[in-house]
Amino acid sequence: MVPILQAVNAVPLHISLRRRETLLVRGSGRVCCEAGEVWLTESGSSGDNILVAGDGWSLRPGIEVVLSTLAGARLSICSRPEAAV
Repeated sequence: MVPILQAVNAVPLHISLRRRETLLVRGSGRVCCEAGEVWLTESGSSGDNILVAGDGWSLRPGIEVVLSTLAGARLSICSRPEAAV
């Protein structure tokens, strides 16, 4: 598993996940799927979500989110929801 990232910048952080790679994120802000497909699991939730290109997910403070992909994906993560591109 890739180390935890905490979204703290107003400028989006662009991340490429390779096939079967996983990322753990904690913070507030927004995750946006730019390309590919991402499986999103939020800690404490009984359901999972799938993000495809153009989809986004609002991060909640103190809640860990696991992002994984089977075929690869490109994401952006930023601390302010309006800054996600």
